[in-house]
Amino acid sequence: MCPFHVFLHEQLPTQALSRFGAYYDGRENDDEFLEFVKSKLLDCRTSLIKGDDPGSLACLSVRFALKFKADVASRDVTRTQVERHMRLCLAATTGFERLITIAASEPILAEAAFQLMQGSSVNPVRLLANHSDLNCIDRGGRGELVAELIIMQARDAALSGNRRWTSVSEFIQALLPQPEYEALQSSLPTFWRKEEEKSFADTFEHYSMWFNHVIRVDDSKVINPHFLWMFITRGAMISCTHNQEGVDIILPLCHKDRNLSPDTVTAILIQVKNAEKYKCEIVKTIFDGMDPLLVGLFDNNSQRMPVIRIVFALASETPGVLFRPRRHRDSTHFDNFTTFDIWCAGLSAFKNIGNDLDAYQILLDRSLQPHDAFGLVEMKDEHLDKDTKKERGAIRRRMAPLTMADHDGDHWRIHA
Repeated sequence: MCPFHVFLHEQLPTQALSRFGAYYDGRENDDEFLEFVKSKLLDCRTSLIKGDDPGSLACLSVRFALKFKADVASRDVTRTQVERHMRLCLAATTGFERLITIAASEPILAEAAFQLMQGSSVNPVRLLANHSDLNCIDRGGRGELVAELIIMQARDAALSGNRRWTSVSEFIQALLPQPEYEALQSSLPTFWRKEEEKSFADTFEHYSMWFNHVIRVDDSKVINPHFLWMFITRGAMISCTHNQEGVDIILPLCHKDRNLSPDTVTAILIQVKNAEKYKCEIVKTIFDGMDPLLVGLFDNNSQRMPVIRIVFALASETPGVLFRPRRHRDSTHFDNFTTFDIWCAGLSAFKNIGNDLDAYQILLDRSLQPHDAFGLVEMKDEHLDKDTKKERGAIRRRMAPLTMADHDGDHWRIHA
């Protein structure tokens, strides 16, 4: 067994401790243990049922580290998650007027959530887009939550059998359409160091990845080679802090034939754009800002492994996958790192999300909304029909002139 797999099966129990013990702890009754974890996550049930909104929200929270808003309705939802669905309360004021809570990084809970959602036959994006408490969730203004759902869907599709890790090639094949994947496999790097001018397939042949949930970091200083390998031990995708320079999401990679250490890890760096001006056209300066050295992925003393950089231009009306042209220069000059650069434009540019495209679009649109008041989607009064809700939303918009573009052809918002 290669060192990477030995690590996952033997070393990880001493690294990834949680309230339930380690993710891989050599139990003979793993299935029974997972059933127990599921019952804790779902408040005494071991399967998701239709209409179980708190249970599905618990599964989504564990996998995607969802954050809740601070209004009264959201606070009630948050309290239920803490009381019955394993969410952690970090702090609370007297009378619980304010709660600070998190979905902790617990790989065993994330695995249970994955199996529960898989058993429900409903993709996570649909569960979230159609969830009755979506208005209570911080959707992220950059589109990062939508990007995380796309990435996790690809990860889930790339799994084979009972294996919890996937190769880089398998993940990319599940992320991109087949023609683009095949073109990438034979492509050469955009930038390369001396003796690293090899095809994508050859460059990443021995690299693997393992993640089943998201960790939202609060400090950009943890993005460095001395921390990066630790995210692999927890099986986590990294969602960067808002002031992180150049990158929004990081997927750690490990050379599977070498011992896990700061010198054997690299990453897929992803920047998410949720503005219509980013189209199916490569913007060179975006990739320039994703410099692995500036991001902190490598330092002066670490070994600089090959990197993959991807831009998600989610709001592009024209879908497509583009590969950045290779840099031409004389043979005496070599770059500081080797990288393959990919531009993914539009939601439908990604593989296997066609049936869920409407759900992704709902989440993408609502990630741009600071609140739900104009659409009245927070109102659950069944006596209000669609037209009435639309008219009441229009009345509310009149109170906030010049805050939104008018897509209906009316101009009264300017003069309201």
